[in-house]
Amino acid sequence: MRRTAEEAAQTKAALLEAALFQFAEHGVAATKLADVAQRAGLTRGAVYHHFTDKTALYAAVIANSWDSVTAPVWAVLDSDGPVEDRLREFLVAWLRRLREDRHFRALLTITLNASYGPDQPEGISDGRASKSYGLADWLQRLETFLAGKRDGASDGAGAGHRGTHADDPSGAAAGILAWLCGTALLAATDPDLLPPSDASGVALPLRGALP
Repeated sequence: MRRTAEEAAQTKAALLEAALFQFAEHGVAATKLADVAQRAGLTRGAVYHHFTDKTALYAAVIANSWDSVTAPVWAVLDSDGPVEDRLREFLVAWLRRLREDRHFRALLTITLNASYGPDQPEGISDGRASKSYGLADWLQRLETFLAGKRDGASDGAGAGHRGTHADDPSGAAAGILAWLCGTALLAATDPDLLPPSDASGVALPLRGALP
């Protein structure tokens, strides 16, 4: 029987989800396509129907998950209110997602824990490019936010206060990004090692970003 487009989409989605967690738990290099198929309850032929090899599957996992999984957290920065409040809420939401959202934690694990050593599959540069693009996008979004130049941003005090949120937006953004990556790596080891998911847990990076 010929499969419908809806069934094909469901199969692909199941493979992407299975691959996300398989990669996060066992690493990209150690994962076999047969492992992904078994985890998804499908045949290896189903994997090859949608993806030419493991490299293509890895790149698809990153591309498919990056925006959908991380967008709700970043949306906090685009909300209304004082910049300090929004940044604090964003950092708290980040910690909470790392603790409670297994998709979020798995995605950050496979992107930030990705090895650049010789044991990686040939052609994994596609995945690296997605990772590099994603992190560069995060850095730019943080820098723009801290500079107070995001379109439609409001710090609750009027446009005249824009550009005063950090003496060095680039440095502050890099510091926040380093904290985001560090907590993600910590969560990959043990989420219980994370700082508290409240204002006390984000006081240090917040203080470093906002003078």
